Amino acid sequence: MTADKRRYVVTAIRGVLVLTGAVVTVAVLYSFSTMPTASASDDGFVRGLSYLFGSVFFILALGGAGLGLALPSLLGADDALAFDRWQRRCLQASGGLFVGGFVAGLVAGLLTALQYGLLLWLVAIVLAVLVVSCVLVWRLFEVFVTALVRLIAAETGE
Repeated sequence: MTADKRRYVVTAIRGVLVLTGAVVTVAVLYSFSTMPTASASDDGFVRGLSYLFGSVFFILALGGAGLGLALPSLLGADDALAFDRWQRRCLQASGGLFVGGFVAGLVAGLLTALQYGLLLWLVAIVLAVLVVSCVLVWRLFEVFVTALVRLIAAETGE
């Protein structure tokens, strides 16, 4: 596969993961916000179950979006966001949390109970999303500081 085709495939997969993750996240948040309140005669079982499954979908959607953002770093491809070496390492570590959390969750689920493995995997996804979010804030701060330095240099004539 040529470099252009590989870049196109990685970008397409990345776009699908990020877009799908964002759409599902917004849909879950919208369904949570429009969910009717429980009546006084209801014990809240259905509402609690919908919150449980909605939360799982929310975490998986955020994980998919995070994995989409970390994908070029995991595959060693060029990134349009121009992450530096340490940011790429952090994104690779978050990819390790995605994959390693799945494997550890699968093993824990098979050895103990499936729900414990699922919980372990969801915790790993949340940690990975936190790492990806921190890297994005880090990169955004770098871009802001660089733009600010250029603006100050242009105004002072340096």
